[in-house]
Amino acid sequence: MTYLAILALVVVAALLYQARGVIGVILCDAKMRMGDYEGALRRLRWTSLGIPNAVTLHKEGLILSLAGRPAEAELCYRKALGLVQGGSSYPRERLLASRGFALIDLARYDEAEQCFQHAIEAGDRTGNSEDGLAELRLVRGVEIDQALAFTCQAIEHAKRRADGRVPGACYALQAWALALLGRADEAREALAQALRVPEPNPRTSASLHWRAGMALLALRQTEEARQHFQTAYDLDPRGKYGARCRQYLA
Repeated sequence: MTYLAILALVVVAALLYQARGVIGVILCDAKMRMGDYEGALRRLRWTSLGIPNAVTLHKEGLILSLAGRPAEAELCYRKALGLVQGGSSYPRERLLASRGFALIDLARYDEAEQCFQHAIEAGDRTGNSEDGLAELRLVRGVEIDQALAFTCQAIEHAKRRADGRVPGACYALQAWALALLGRADEAREALAQALRVPEPNPRTSASLHWRAGMALLALRQTEEARQHFQTAYDLDPRGKYGARCRQYLA
């Protein structure tokens, strides 16, 4: 009986070790959604047992990105990509798209472009990469027609997801592109679509309101933009969207 008990414990320990990434993601997710990025990092790092895999490195990168620490996030994504190249079955396209957004935040736009393109080539059909390709153009204020085309592609891809839900932030990005192109009525329509359905958590709501504020700035609606920036800051005071909006509110 003692031998069987020890064997059972070894098997359970092995299973928990293999599942540490999934366990870590589950345990830290609630903290991340609330904007408690430090708490989320502590939980994730504790469950990784000091030996992070591609799952935990990706999640750590996402948390760091949302906390406004893109350089650390980008390093996590590169480490995870190294594990994937070394034999991990984790989806490479997800890491590439995430790294692309971190590179936008670091103003390394050419590298970001390559990451998104490589993610699409690797099979990304979520719309995330097209969303990133649009955002990096809008942030730079270049190739706005292309940015608009990418927002349309991102929305169409999102419609094909299992739940069929298009994040409001996608429509807000489209509104930003339309506003920069001088198509005010269409921009307003896209913005209304963006705000029609509540976002599932404060973090995604903050992203939506930041993009809405940028669209309204492009429409020269300063006071309305300010309201969205204030909302985003209130939702994400410790994260990157709160920091971005604080600059505009100042």
